[in-house]
Amino acid sequence: MEIKIRLGRSSEIEEIVKLINREHEISGAVMKVSSDTVKRWIRSKKSVVAVSDKKIVGHEALDLWPESGWAELRSAVVLEDFRGQGIAYKMTRRLLDDFLSKNHKAIFIAIKNRTERGNKLLLEMGFEEIGLNEVPPELFTIRSNSERRAFKLEVKE
Repeated sequence: MEIKIRLGRSSEIEEIVKLINREHEISGAVMKVSSDTVKRWIRSKKSVVAVSDKKIVGHEALDLWPESGWAELRSAVVLEDFRGQGIAYKMTRRLLDDFLSKNHKAIFIAIKNRTERGNKLLLEMGFEEIGLNEVPPELFTIRSNSERRAFKLEVKE
């Protein structure tokens, strides 16, 4: 089965919201999102989906934080039946590459649960684990920092 990674579309907002919020309910690995948040990601072309046979099987987005300028990876979800196929890697790579094609340098951050399977992937992609105290405070305006790990990738020109 072929999996395509592409930008999310406005017509898919509710499907993406359901995918993310269902994962929140199951594992708590991602935060709940609203339709407005997903709409913002799609309008800014910072939402990617993995599609198999016209069904969304994965999602990830990028949020920019205005004070620090850091770009945060958000809402990385792959349906259980599709895990282990490199989909998360391809979605993350697409977001990073798209962002870097317009910005020659960046600081990317991912804040994950301590036990999340994606932590190993981030390390393999060149992210380094940093202390939560090194993360700009604005990134914690929408979540608690307890039981979290932070991963940073700094790309210089």
